Amino acid sequence: MVIDGTGGPASPRLFIEDHLPVAELGIESVRERAAASALPPLYFLHVWWARRPLVTSSAAVLAGLMPAWSTELPRRFPDRRELADPDTYRQWFLELCGIWGDPVRADALMSAAKAAGTRIPNQYTYKQAYKNSPSLDQVGLLHRVFKTTWGCVPSILDPTAGGGSIPFSAIRYRLTAHANDLNAVAASVLRASVDLPARYGLDLQMELKEWGEVLTARLRSRLGRFFPSLVGEKTATFIFARTVTCPRTGKLAPLVGDWSLRRGSKPVAVRLVTRTSGLELDEPLFEIAEGDEIDFDPKREATWSRGKAVSPWDGLVIDSAYIKAEAQAGKMGEVLYAVAVRENGDRGFRAPTDVDFNALEAAEEELAHLITGWERDDVLPTERVPEGNKTREPHSYGMERWRDMFTSRQLLVHGCFVEEYRRLIPEVRDSIADRDRADAVLALLAMMQAKATNFNSRLSSWHVNRQVIRPVFDRHDFAFKNTFAEFEAGTELFDWTLRQLLDAYSKLARLLVDGDESQRTLDGDLPMSSASVTCANAGNLTHLADGSQTLVCIDPPYYDNVMYAELADFFYVWEKRTLCALWPELFAAELTNKRDEAVANHQRFAQAGRRAGELADADYTAKMAAIFAECHRVLADDGVMVVMFTHKRAEAWDSLGAALLQAGFTIGTSWPVRTESEQSLHQARQNSA
Repeated sequence: MVIDGTGGPASPRLFIEDHLPVAELGIESVRERAAASALPPLYFLHVWWARRPLVTSSAAVLAGLMPAWSTELPRRFPDRRELADPDTYRQWFLELCGIWGDPVRADALMSAAKAAGTRIPNQYTYKQAYKNSPSLDQVGLLHRVFKTTWGCVPSILDPTAGGGSIPFSAIRYRLTAHANDLNAVAASVLRASVDLPARYGLDLQMELKEWGEVLTARLRSRLGRFFPSLVGEKTATFIFARTVTCPRTGKLAPLVGDWSLRRGSKPVAVRLVTRTSGLELDEPLFEIAEGDEIDFDPKREATWSRGKAVSPWDGLVIDSAYIKAEAQAGKMGEVLYAVAVRENGDRGFRAPTDVDFNALEAAEEELAHLITGWERDDVLPTERVPEGNKTREPHSYGMERWRDMFTSRQLLVHGCFVEEYRRLIPEVRDSIADRDRADAVLALLAMMQAKATNFNSRLSSWHVNRQVIRPVFDRHDFAFKNTFAEFEAGTELFDWTLRQLLDAYSKLARLLVDGDESQRTLDGDLPMSSASVTCANAGNLTHLADGSQTLVCIDPPYYDNVMYAELADFFYVWEKRTLCALWPELFAAELTNKRDEAVANHQRFAQAGRRAGELADADYTAKMAAIFAECHRVLADDGVMVVMFTHKRAEAWDSLGAALLQAGFTIGTSWPVRTESEQSLHQARQNSA
């Protein structure tokens, strides 16, 4: 959606108004997200919700700034074939976006082959668009076109920058980007994934690896004894079931919806045993069955379905009200029922042994030993989970504090990270003379814990089909997990998070490095990329002067789709115990700012009864109007705003449109670009387009 400027001199007709290549962008956007392992590195550094594809963000930035083709362009730049005619100009735009082939043709051929049930070679002759960076020569020409059009190299603002797709895309074209977000977690993500790679590039890699290895070595030393492996194996994952006491027999009832551990040609399942030699046991036992040994249906033998359980002792239903009451009374437990291991390079499973149970007990004792000092030093999150739209589920199942989302051993693991990270701060600062550089290394190392908590919680789970741990945020909520998976944290967890960090950071930095440093523009060297990050209410950007921005490119909160602040608290309570030492201004509050967040959150107005929805809508409209009014203020007279928005409900579009008009904007044009896969868990059956 392209919005005209502030009513001053008419802005130049933009490329987006003439012939934005919607089909190509849509195909590339979906292709960018087709494989989880091939997502842009922004996704791997830190979780953020509803990130836009980089190719779409690049297109929004470029099309919001590039002029529509006219005969003036080839006259001004007679030596550049890219500007010779409308078709060549359009192709240049696609190349700048990283689309170095014909995605429409490739998609048609691949789709036809799939429909016919035949296999053909990959028809895409180029890498995913986001991986293709423009050369210095191309960026130099782009800057010259911008100067001709705007009289300067444009400045770009994203006032609700979130996961950083828009500002990151902007700095790839060596533009100055101002990235703002109300949420402190988002601001820290923006600093780590946009500002630091732009500022330090690959130069930081060696120090990051060196100090990351120091940190992981210390954690291995402290945690190794709590994660033993049996002879001849390497433990990888522990799989637990939540439990309640059977209300009739008083015995432990595990809540398992499917006893499968692996499907396919080499299936593995767990057999629940309640009787041996004709005698009923006092507590359940678990056996591993493989292949032909699986003489039962793992799903039909389930003890959990849709919030209700079936007692394995008397076969009768345990209703959901009882289960929630037990959880809220602190009586819900967990039981280890399977262990995933590696043997000679192969994945295998075994039943838990006394070695495993003794390690769990030892971890609990160690936590009890440390807890007094940790409470004194504020190591573990004691904050309560506030009542909200997305936090009702944790409350329903007895998770009233953020620490309740972790077992004792998981708390020990994450608490040790906090403690060792804090000890590392003065060492890194003493070793690296440049304080800003030292803090950049430390800030990036803190991202390891965000990854660790997302994959090592009572809300992470075992993905049977993919044979991996599913993170807490595989969806945009805190859905209760009746079974969960625990990462082996003695040797595996933090080594893995460090590898993920190093890989993500290096790829982010490489996307900002020019392919051929020998190329130069006619105007000499280009400015380096730069991004300023602020954490402020987007309706009050006092740090920006009136009329200072050429382009506002905004991907605003999607009405009621994502409750960003409620979700971000999961990370905030840990990051305030690490990153606060570096960025105290971001983590001064107890939790994230929800009062000023522009989302349609009905829970905030629950006391109004039936009017809650109406009031939530009015609140969203008012806050978005304030944000757009501030965008209006900071835009140059001939400036442009591009809004990226998606929602299935008419009310969301009505509210957004009303807010834009209230702020004094005129909607110039709207383009539909397909950016989502229909199979995504975030999109299927959701209010998203």
